[in-house]
Amino acid sequence: MSFRLCGSVLSSNSETFNGMFAATESAGLEEIDRKSDERPIHLAGTTQEMFELFLEHTFGRAHAGQYTLEELSNFLHFCDMYQCLHTRKFVVSCIQSTQYHFHPAQLINLAIQYNMGAIFPFAFKQLINTPITQLTAQHRQLLGNDVFTSLVYVQAALEEHRRIVAVEEPKILIHTSDCQDPVGCNKDWHAIWWNGMAHFLLDG
Repeated sequence: MSFRLCGSVLSSNSETFNGMFAATESAGLEEIDRKSDERPIHLAGTTQEMFELFLEHTFGRAHAGQYTLEELSNFLHFCDMYQCLHTRKFVVSCIQSTQYHFHPAQLINLAIQYNMGAIFPFAFKQLINTPITQLTAQHRQLLGNDVFTSLVYVQAALEEHRRIVAVEEPKILIHTSDCQDPVGCNKDWHAIWWNGMAHFLLDG
């Protein structure tokens, strides 16, 4: 499928297109791609769907419904390949505004694949709260060995800390002046902590 588009619009939204057009024009070449329907520009490494996502945003046409994960991934791929910096920021903002709709493993995979530091912290925090037993083989594949190993260590460290806090209640440093039995007060506080907060922490 072919598209007839204004070169200046493409140049203003893509460093790659801008450099491509500037180089051919400065070289004084007449018989070059894009000058006629017989000599179109072939966008290698992209699909029609990717390019249409770019055009949709560039020309201000509202997207029908929410972007799917595949569309967002394709969008980012196109933006990185053709250096569409402003459009890339738009895609990242779309991911951030809908990040609760995707599994943390999917977000982390996108963050690593497309170097999105703004997405990774949120996704990893969400992942920490996800029990290991709820992660499928596909999730582990999306995460990769390094992230999955880090997740296991972080969850183990948090679990150890939770157990320590559960069995060691905060100490009462100063009793009020009208406390008649500080020792008994400490024992009561221990019982209250163990039967309340400690059980809550241990039971998750």
